[in-house]
Order: sequence, then structure tokens, then C-alpha cells
Amino acid sequence: MLSYQYTYLLANIFIFILFWLPLFFFRKDLRHKMLLLSILIGFFGPLSELWYLQDYWKPLTITNTSIGIEDYFFGFLIGGIGTVFYEEIFGKRFSNRHKRKHNWALIFVFISGLSFLIFNLLFFFLKINSIYASVITFIILALTMILFRKDLWLDAVMSGVLCSFILLICYLLLLTIYPEMFIKMWHLKNLSGLFINKIPIEEILWAFGWGMIAGPMYEFYAGIKFKK
Repeated sequence: MLSYQYTYLLANIFIFILFWLPLFFFRKDLRHKMLLLSILIGFFGPLSELWYLQDYWKPLTITNTSIGIEDYFFGFLIGGIGTVFYEEIFGKRFSNRHKRKHNWALIFVFISGLSFLIFNLLFFFLKINSIYASVITFIILALTMILFRKDLWLDAVMSGVLCSFILLICYLLLLTIYPEMFIKMWHLKNLSGLFINKIPIEEILWAFGWGMIAGPMYEFYAGIKFKK
């Protein structure tokens, strides 16, 4: 059996081979968007560990550090996938820019900043576990985007479902190699105790919440719509 130290790295490799790479090569028109957002969102992987390491999990990394290169790669992969999966699966293509009734970029920056404040309020003041605080914040941000752009609701919901599916598949594969990964690397005592095929339900909820904001993120920020 491979050392549990390689669990996180192998998870990234599975996601890269099974999902990121095929999505990148399948639609040439989405490559620039996917690569750009992967690079940018990747930096939020290590940053998010400042909270997650406190109460959610304790990943093993190849560098034996609390925050590893795996964190950037996970953010890179899930960031790119989440922003294009809906378009690729359902064959969506962009139309003209949305009618500029609002400055979408400015609104996005504002609600993102507000969401960050909400997350920290939940985490530091209400003492809510970082994973639940994340899911709540993701959903608030997604619903706010949908409030302004009702045409993006299906993108948000389906992206959430698809991202949940990705993590579910990858975890099922990993569990065949590392059957005790969640016992060794997660603070299970801090979680609900609910599992889906030995996978903490919090992981699926996180993926759904992330997909809900990642899916419509670019379309909202750029003020563009899908062709009907």
C-alpha cells in the first residue's frame, strides 16, 4: 500500500486525469477561461487552509508541511473544472454580453468581499466549523448572484451537482487504496457523523456549494449570457 502521505497528491492526480485534462482538451473555446481561472483560484487553496486546518482536517503532504503544494493544485483543478463543467456537459456557448444594467464586475467584487466577512463572522464569532461556514457562505454568494442574474440559476445548481459528483468519484477511488484516509486526515469528531459510502457528507456539501459559485462566477463577472 502507498503511504498515506501521498493521499492528497493522488487525489489531485485522479482529478487531473479523469476530469481537468479531458475538459481542457474537449472544448478549445473554453481553454483560455479554464486555464486562467485555474491559475487564479489555485491560490485560494493554500489560503483556505488557514481556516480548515484549525478544525476540519489535517492533510498529509509530500513536503511534510501543514500547507503543501497539493493545496494549490487542488484549488487549480477544482477551480478550472467548476467554472466550465456545466458548459461542457450541456454544450453551452456564450452569446452577447448581458445588458449592462449593472456593473457586474463591481457587484461581484462587493458581494465576494461581503461573503468573506460573513464567513469570518460565522467562524470566529459564532464558532461554526470552517467547513459549515464555507458551505453557508458559498450558498449565500450563489443566491446573491442568482438574485441579480436569474438566468444563471441552472448553471449554479447543475455545477454544484457536477462538482459533488467529481469528488464522490475521486473519493470512492481513493478509498480502495486508502481505506482509513478519513480517520487519519479528518477531524471527524467535529463533524456530523453522516457518511455517504464512508465519505463525510460535509465533503459533498462543500463540493456542491463550491460548484454553485464557481459555475456562474465568470458569466456573472463578465456580464455574458449563454446562447438559447
